[in-house]
Amino acid sequence: MMRCVLVVRCVLTFLVFTVVLSTSARANDAELRAGVKRAIERAQEYLVSQQLPNGAWSERLGVNALVMLALANSGLESDHPTIVSGLKALRDFEVPDETYDISLTIMAYAAVDGGKANAGRISALAQALEERQRPGGGWHYKKAGNGSDNSCTQYAILGLREAAHAGYTVDRSTWRKAQDHWLRGQIGSRDSVTGAGWQYGALPDGPASGSMTVAGIGSLVIIDSFLKDDPDDGELDCCASSEEKEIQKAIDAGVRWLGSRFSVRSNPGDGNWLLYYLYGLERAGRLSGRRFFGDHDWYREGADFLIREQMAGTGEWRRTSPGFESDPLLSTSFALLFLSKGLAPVLINKLKYGPRDPSTGEPLNEDWNKHSNDVRNLVNFISGRDKWPALVTWQVLDFDKAVQDDGVQSLLQAPVQMISGVNPPTSIQGQQVEVLRDYIAQGGFLLAVQNCESDEFEQGFHDLIKRMFPTGEFRLRKLPDTHDIYRSEFLITENPPELWGVDVGCRTAIVYAPFDHGCRWEHWIKSEPRGRAPQLKAAIGRSMQLGTNIVAYATNREVHDKLDAPDAIQVDDEESLNARGTVRMAQLRHTGGWDTARHAARHLLDALEEKVGLRPAAQIASLTASDPTILDFPLLYMHGRQTFSYSPAEREQLKAHLENGGLLFADACCGAQAFDTAFRQMVEQTFGRPLERIPVTHELFHSEWGNDIRQVQRRLPRNDNASSVLDTDFSIGEPILEGLMIDGRIAIVYSKYDISCALERQATAACAGYTTEDATRIAINVVLYSFLQNVQNTSR
Repeated sequence: MMRCVLVVRCVLTFLVFTVVLSTSARANDAELRAGVKRAIERAQEYLVSQQLPNGAWSERLGVNALVMLALANSGLESDHPTIVSGLKALRDFEVPDETYDISLTIMAYAAVDGGKANAGRISALAQALEERQRPGGGWHYKKAGNGSDNSCTQYAILGLREAAHAGYTVDRSTWRKAQDHWLRGQIGSRDSVTGAGWQYGALPDGPASGSMTVAGIGSLVIIDSFLKDDPDDGELDCCASSEEKEIQKAIDAGVRWLGSRFSVRSNPGDGNWLLYYLYGLERAGRLSGRRFFGDHDWYREGADFLIREQMAGTGEWRRTSPGFESDPLLSTSFALLFLSKGLAPVLINKLKYGPRDPSTGEPLNEDWNKHSNDVRNLVNFISGRDKWPALVTWQVLDFDKAVQDDGVQSLLQAPVQMISGVNPPTSIQGQQVEVLRDYIAQGGFLLAVQNCESDEFEQGFHDLIKRMFPTGEFRLRKLPDTHDIYRSEFLITENPPELWGVDVGCRTAIVYAPFDHGCRWEHWIKSEPRGRAPQLKAAIGRSMQLGTNIVAYATNREVHDKLDAPDAIQVDDEESLNARGTVRMAQLRHTGGWDTARHAARHLLDALEEKVGLRPAAQIASLTASDPTILDFPLLYMHGRQTFSYSPAEREQLKAHLENGGLLFADACCGAQAFDTAFRQMVEQTFGRPLERIPVTHELFHSEWGNDIRQVQRRLPRNDNASSVLDTDFSIGEPILEGLMIDGRIAIVYSKYDISCALERQATAACAGYTTEDATRIAINVVLYSFLQNVQNTSR
């Protein structure tokens, strides 16, 4: 046995050296992510170490609030001793008078438990902020005096936003005046190709800067989210014709200004306040749903720069430029806020698509964005809910650019892609269709929402599905009222809204809503306006619940941060067809859903190459058990969901192959009872004896050449109709694998719990089985065990 293990090690070592190391963006992301995580930890350690015995960091209230804000947003829990003593110190300060102090204190209180423990203080401070607003809509340092500036104004907006989210009702006139302030102060033409920005002063009488332009973008996005005009009769007219909103034109112009002058190494238009600018850049990018400003990926570029600038010994950031950034408490807090909040998981990509203007490359119309705040509001509704991350975000993805640049990897940045519109999506053709199909094959989820009750969009989306799957294997079908989507977060059991879907593998991977839920998402406000008509409140609430359920079903509430998107499965090149030492595997056909998880085998072989260096064959044969060519494949693979049976001839051929050294690896997709019963019956009919539990002491579980899988995580859905289907139990322990021994070796490895759908990334929370990570580890061990047996047989 030892000689055989050494042979396998030598073969694997050779194969590892034949793998060309990737220089892709994914490899760079993994390295950058590790750097970001370490930089955040070191910054937290530094700030914690600087806390004084009384819980404060400084004699200045604003500094303490900013440090608290940074620590809370970067992951320190509300019961962390630093947070507890820091909150006490904030309360011990006198009631603040300056705009910065008031705003930052509100933000710090709100960052801890949503502000619940300090709701009264938040309300009092927010009222003080409103009283300090100048007639022109801006704010300055103190209540007394004249004039205003855009820096104080943006922090007042940030403070009022957090106060509103904590339950304080901000007067609509405050938002209106603030909107007028920012619109009036923009410098340049909003129709200009190079955009229009903002400067420090309240009036456009000087050059714009990056720090003030990101302040304008972020402030206008916030203000727009609070200014929703309810109809008098309580009935929304979602598609009344209207010209483009001036506020959106101003935001877009600011984005163009920044994109044409972008930098993370300096504050464009101003040599100072770099880290202050970067924190504003994070807000502008995240709140407006931008991954790029111009051609610049703002988070990746900014994170890389900050990691390099962090002081090696202490973990702080310190600027030598004049002003407050020479204080490492402030500089480190700004940098920590950028790194931690910018890393928030991207939940939904809203696809920007449509016919393009040949001169600008932009869509000829905004049909893709009929309701510009729909996804933003849905994601804000989900952020911080129980069992969700405290902060999730979204982004607009230019579909044309994504396809031309990174292809499917761009889509994999988010677990959900959404398209909406009134016009049919006929512009999605060719390579774009291929990328969408590839995205679905790799475990992605596509959501389509009809706007304005448009029959044209509905028919166009049906046609898009036909272009994606031209052989007719997948079609949209109406989802039954019992579908798991209606129980994935909220229990929607009474007349659930109509949804259509396409089933791929073990779940519905494409969902179409033939109703304008986006319009209802558009009108949602976290702090609901007074006097909202009951029927409107109910309609919006129902659509928000449905949207949350769809996203919960699509993700199982399992989301990854911005730099941790899953790898795209690479298509093998021609060279790999003839690679020596390849793993050759055939998938067995049967009538019980033999291709339920049709991409699982490909994902398994790709994982073998990525994690072990064992290059797989480029093609996976699919054969019946009676096909004599199965003898050419030492490893057979099989899964399913329904009952099936094999004929005597099929069983005899399979028996001969396994007795001759072959191995069969099988599992019941999502723990399907029908397949489990049929598979066990087939084994007994073939070999005259049942499957037996493989003991955890077997080398399959803890091989030196594979993974130690003696402890894995298994998902067990609760059978409780009153609970969400996502309310599952997890057990940690040895995997339950059964097998059949022939001549002292395992000839069959079987799991009654799902492995295949997890490999395909299409398992749902209602799927009894292993996580994707552990399913992959188990499957790799089975393949390597098969490989070892093959080496043993050929070396005899």
